[in-house]
Order: sequence, then C-alpha cells, then structure tokens
Amino acid sequence: MAFFDDSELSDLKIERMIFHLVGPKNGLIKLAEVDPGEFESFFVDRIRSVNGGLPYAFSDASSTRERLGRIASNAGVFQEESEKLAEDFQAYHGGTAAEGAVLLFVLKAKATRSFALLKYDDETVIAYDLTDDGSGRKKVSLEALQKTFVQNKAALQKAALIKLTEKGGELTVLDRRNQQKVAQYFEAFLGARQTLSDAELTKKLVDVTRKVIGDNPDLVDGEVVRELTKRTYDAASGGGEIDSDDHRSFLETVIGHKLADDSVLLSKFNRSLTTERISGVPMTLAPDQVKGPKTLYFKTENGIEIRVPNEFRALIEKTEDGMIIIHDKLAIETDDPN
Repeated sequence: MAFFDDSELSDLKIERMIFHLVGPKNGLIKLAEVDPGEFESFFVDRIRSVNGGLPYAFSDASSTRERLGRIASNAGVFQEESEKLAEDFQAYHGGTAAEGAVLLFVLKAKATRSFALLKYDDETVIAYDLTDDGSGRKKVSLEALQKTFVQNKAALQKAALIKLTEKGGELTVLDRRNQQKVAQYFEAFLGARQTLSDAELTKKLVDVTRKVIGDNPDLVDGEVVRELTKRTYDAASGGGEIDSDDHRSFLETVIGHKLADDSVLLSKFNRSLTTERISGVPMTLAPDQVKGPKTLYFKTENGIEIRVPNEFRALIEKTEDGMIIIHDKLAIETDDPN
C-alpha cells in the first residue's frame, strides 16, 4: 500500500530524528538525537523510497504502538522511548542480527504526523567515529551515515511507515529481502499483523484489472475484452510474485503486450489501484478467491443471445465473416413463452 499520496510525499518533512546501532558484535550502542539540518532532503528521499509495502495493523499488545503513542503525546520522552525501541529490536532479532542501525523519524506531511522506522544493514556503521555527547550517549556525524547510505544503496532492508489512530494505527511495511513476506522477527518487533492475505490482494488486483478494461474497451484489442475473465483468471493462476513497483506487469500479461509509460490505460489502472488501496502492495499471486469464466456469452446482430458453459467452448467455431457455428447435436427443440 502506498502510505503517502503524492501531495503528502511532496510536503514530507522530518520533525525529529534519531538512530541507534545494533548487532551481535558490539551490542546496542545508544546515540543521541540528531538534527537532520542540511541532510533532511536526503533522508526524506530515503523514506519516499519505501512508500510502498504491505498493509499491517497493530495488535492490542503491541509495545511498539505504546512507545510511539507516548512519543506522540509527550515530546520529552523521544530519546528514552527510542532507546527502548532499539532495545526491543535487538532482543527480537537476537544473535542473528546484521550489524547496522535502527532509525526513528517523526514526520509531518500537511497536517498529519506519522513515524518511520527503518533498519539499515551495513558493517561499516560500527566504524563510525563516535563521540560522547556529555550525557553518557554517543554522537555520530550525519555526513558519515549519508556516505554509507550512498555507498551501499541496498542496505536499507526493512521499513515501517506508521500513522497512529485511536484504535491502533495504520502501517505500511516493506522487507526488501522478501517483499511478499516480511521477516517474522520484524513483525514481532512491530507487534503487527498483515491485514490482507495474498488471496485477497490477488482478487483486488483482478477486480481492478477487469473493471478498468471493461470500462475502457476502446483502449485494448477486442479479443482482450471478449476473453477478459479467462485472461485475468489465467494470469492470476500462473502464480509468481509482484513487487511494490511492478503491478503493471499483471495488466500487461492480461492484454498481451507492454505498455508505454504514458499509456492512458496504465494511468487509469494506477489510479484504480490507489482507490482500492493496493497501489505499491507486493504480493504473491494466489487465485483462491478469483472466479474463472463459467459461461461464454454471445449476442448476434439480430439480438439472439447464446450462453455456452465454459467447458464446451471448444464446440464453438467463429468464421471469418463473423458467423458462429455450434458443433453439437440438437437434443431438444421447443417454443418457449418466456
């Protein structure tokens, strides 16, 4: 799910920022809050890069939800609660944790406040030139962190974007090691559960595709419209994984060719994905809830309607001059008052 819409992305600002070093070699190293200053745009761009992901919701017992709630209601506990979040992360990841950093951001877009939790994997973070800040915590130059991000662009591995609500919160979670299935330890750390199964996501994707093509038959070949149910069912049944930025591949499979970036059909498709709140959601295609074609429907120029069960579609022949021939023996003939 795309967490921020386009207007929020353009207005995104960092209100507060902190990160702590984690990993099995040196344990947890607590750092002091930092002012992003001249590096704000750089870190905002990193957050924008993880705007797509799986939709999640907090469980009632989520300690992460509680800690973020305290920060939201009392700015004075930001440092303390961020350290507790880092302690929780270190405990959940255990001895298998990759060396790196856990970053916490308080964000604002328009009038809405939100949070970003990022896990950054990179051995070089333990080589930062740390200095004491006078309170028993360490400080590090943001320039060093920026350089490491730039040198290892694949190191930003896990991200959660969060908006708190009275009943819990909305989360978009991305695991770049496996976009379709977030690591269990990260789910446990967040205290959150995925809100839509792959089968539910696949059905939404199929429904969007069918509606967009059905509403715009002039934008595709006639054969695509005629076989729309079958084509979408076959595409879903083929399985495979769709990453957060690759939903167009499903549409292109259905219509049978690549689409230009400025395609009208693609634009309508993307808007519909946003409306259905599955834009940017990675998934593994699972057709469990997708209905395949049951009946082949014909209507002639004279208004004669014919419905043929899908399993007998091979008995129908369409000639070059637009006629249809049914290769079957007549069993019953009667006049019908209806």
